[in-house]
Amino acid sequence: MAERWRQPVVPLAIDQLHQAIWLPDGRVQGEVQLTLAPEDVERMRLGYVCAKCLEPHETAWPERCNACGSPMRSEQAAYFAREFGGILPVVNRPSWEEELDSLEERRRKEEEAKR
Repeated sequence: MAERWRQPVVPLAIDQLHQAIWLPDGRVQGEVQLTLAPEDVERMRLGYVCAKCLEPHETAWPERCNACGSPMRSEQAAYFAREFGGILPVVNRPSWEEELDSLEERRRKEEEAKR
């Protein structure tokens, strides 16, 4: 059995925002909003999970993240305070079947709009 602290942080939802980051080499990186389980948010707030890459750690507030090198001890609390959007109600999302069923209807509406 894996240690409890190794539980990965699995986002419940990932929403594309209409924002982007332009990198110096010309690439554009889209901004996303993650919906996390309350337990994972608490682990991040307490310094057991990197807020940048979601890597879990055995001890709270390591100097740097083992995976991405983010300065967790000195910067994560401020980053979390700045980026955490609070607890929001979870909107019921359509199932994959409902999404697939609606694709044909959306395609027809887009074709009609082009005419």
